[in-house]
Amino acid sequence: MQRDPITNCPDDLSVMPKLFVSDYFLTPGECNPEQRMPLTLLINRLIEVATLHANELGIGYAYLQREHQTWVLSRVAVEMKRYPGVNENYRITTWVSSVSRLFSERDFEITVGDEVVGYARTVWAVIDTRTRTVGDISRLSWISGVVPQKECPVPKPARLRPIAAPQPGEEVPQGYHQTAYRFQYTDIDFNRHVNSSRYIDLLLNQWSLEFHDANRLNRFEIAYSHEARFGLEATLRMLDFEENGAPSTSAELVDSEGHPLLRALLRFTPR
Repeated sequence: MQRDPITNCPDDLSVMPKLFVSDYFLTPGECNPEQRMPLTLLINRLIEVATLHANELGIGYAYLQREHQTWVLSRVAVEMKRYPGVNENYRITTWVSSVSRLFSERDFEITVGDEVVGYARTVWAVIDTRTRTVGDISRLSWISGVVPQKECPVPKPARLRPIAAPQPGEEVPQGYHQTAYRFQYTDIDFNRHVNSSRYIDLLLNQWSLEFHDANRLNRFEIAYSHEARFGLEATLRMLDFEENGAPSTSAELVDSEGHPLLRALLRFTPR
């Protein structure tokens, strides 16, 4: 198979895998206290499967590093009817759903046997590893030729709103709370910035064990705005509310100057 030296586009797109499937087994050591797959592991699996598919297509790390570029996860929306349980086999299927000049969208289906237990939608960008700026991926427009006729039935990640901190003398809004955090060594990944899943750990640790025992996270959205690095001190702002009788929370993580690092939405349902 021949490939274009600039775009890495193959001369025959029909041989490219439109769907990529990876099978897993959930061990007891991977489970959360409810004996289910934790959200952080699911996000890591999505990144892993996306990476493997990108490599198969010829647009993975090996190709991008030649241009001093790498894929970064920009937005995620996960919606789960249930999470795989201990000692269950599960499958993750992924496919590219769109590509534009700055972003590529990728969807996922999570199944346990014949049961579809959840879906995820993600948005990816390419950044220059030297300047940390977003790159133009219009040269990869050929990826649209491997988009399959497969729909993802859950909503795309929404545009999440900022959460304003109450000013001195102002009344604290109902449901508002905040906490400070300093990023440490184990938060940092091979790109030397905070790992995507470590942000999710920080979010989920704001609730007690009893709360998680009683409630399951069925819709999760996160939008990454800016990289955080080792030693950065951040403030997590959260606003609790109810939606259709179920507990929900909007969240925003900001640096010491108030610049957003991420925004998130968490919707729970009683177990």
